[in-house]
Amino acid sequence: MYLVGKARRRSEVSSKHSYISFKQVKKDIKQNPSQFFSTLSQYVAWKKHKLDKKLENIAMKFIRSYYKKRVKLGKVDIPYIELVLTTKCTLRCESCNNLMQYFDSKNQYICTYEGIKQSLDKFFAAIDSIHSVRIIGGEPLLFKDIDKVITYLGRERKVRSFNIVTNGTRIFNDKSLAALKACPNAIVCISDYSRSPNLKVPLKQESLIDQLKTHKIPYYVIWTDKNSSWWNPGKIYKRGRTNEDIIRNFKACMMPCVSLMSSEGIRRDSTKETIESETSIAPDGALFICPIASSLSRLKGLREFQGDFIDLSDSNLRQRIVEFYAQNFFKACDYCHDMWLEKEHIPIAVQTDSILKLEPNNT
Repeated sequence: MYLVGKARRRSEVSSKHSYISFKQVKKDIKQNPSQFFSTLSQYVAWKKHKLDKKLENIAMKFIRSYYKKRVKLGKVDIPYIELVLTTKCTLRCESCNNLMQYFDSKNQYICTYEGIKQSLDKFFAAIDSIHSVRIIGGEPLLFKDIDKVITYLGRERKVRSFNIVTNGTRIFNDKSLAALKACPNAIVCISDYSRSPNLKVPLKQESLIDQLKTHKIPYYVIWTDKNSSWWNPGKIYKRGRTNEDIIRNFKACMMPCVSLMSSEGIRRDSTKETIESETSIAPDGALFICPIASSLSRLKGLREFQGDFIDLSDSNLRQRIVEFYAQNFFKACDYCHDMWLEKEHIPIAVQTDSILKLEPNNT
């Protein structure tokens, strides 16, 4: 089964820097047809060059035909997941769509390499392929063993491509650069926050780009256009909607950012019994419908959202994954604003000094 999600709604995205060329697309397809999807999708998605509409239609027709055959063979092919390594970040964006602005030092999620590997081992054993994995945080470059994660994903045959998204406040260490260089299916995504109206943390974007150029590691930069903006995610808190309206909210959103976390990072200020109880719910980690849902699982607890996520220790995990992608009711969707309303565009990366609360007034 090929599990398809709609494209995430984003404002203008531009790629000031990139090493992806159409010549490279053709070369990769010729040398390794299995890389067709990852190479072409990167080429199309970030618009370094404009693809002829006819060529795009041909590509989509080929992809649909390919996955129809995969479905008939009983294959489970996942389009995309986000791998959350930590909720620690060097910034505190007031409108972060991953809810980093709600975490304090007491409830941060930081996995270990051993913990996230255990979760990924379970996940990959249950599927046949995954088109793309995105490594996120917080700021993923704060994760001390990110080089090991890069190497792990690079060696996993079921992963077509993966990327790391960074806010440009950190640079890669030598081990991470070596790991990236050894992975032909890896790419780095740099968020350009230079247009933030109140950013205080110094950006190292140019140093980071120089690093990647020197080591010939593919990358692209987003939010470079002067008209780039975010859309306002609104206040995050439980609304108390009916089940029908929660389903309506999910269908209006359709964010295709299924998010994976290990079993680590349960609140340390909880009682010992609560921590042990929460950890036992998904001892090998869990897969959530989006990063908002995965963050809420740490802010509110896993028990609050039972039924929303996939327990990666499930004895029938393959079937549970198929059911999950057919699901349309998620309790976490009650925490977001009315997704069917017109989106308000706001400046990029506005910073806040406050740790926000899951309450209507957000203070």
